[in-house]
Amino acid sequence: MMVLPLRAIASQILLLLVAVAIESTVFHHRLAVSRRLSVQYALALDLLCVALGWLGFFVLVELFASHPWVIQVMGYIFTGRFIDSPGRDGIEPVVAVATIILFFSSFFLKTQLLYHLQRLQIFPFESEGLYHQFQQAKTQRLIRYQIRVDQDRTILLAHGLSHGAIFFLLVVMILGL
Repeated sequence: MMVLPLRAIASQILLLLVAVAIESTVFHHRLAVSRRLSVQYALALDLLCVALGWLGFFVLVELFASHPWVIQVMGYIFTGRFIDSPGRDGIEPVVAVATIILFFSSFFLKTQLLYHLQRLQIFPFESEGLYHQFQQAKTQRLIRYQIRVDQDRTILLAHGLSHGAIFFLLVVMILGL
């Protein structure tokens, strides 16, 4: 018998929609790209991050399946609550550290994904607005570097804003407000 964590799937979809909405708005304003392209950027980056994140999660579950913390996390995913057991002691700091690590890992992953999607010419390398802004630079390499720095800063801002909103929503969901 297969058990699907429908609550986790619904929560993931809700949080993904929030992240895409916030990040696409930031991409549109900061990178001077069209709304359509900004939604494509945000959706592609977030979906790839989510897919790779779940893949990594399942690999870690396989490696540490019998550890009490893994059992707690799996219980939370399926039921929405931590299981009352002796293994619960000390999981809150681990979840906090894991959240910080995941935030910076997903930021790094998004910057690399955007760079590689642009290198593979799936997405345009730069917007016209940014190209004209850095047009007075002496070399094409410097122009590309400046654009990449601006893109990385934009991704960091968008990522931080979306994760802040997601944190707020998770707190509301956990407290049942």
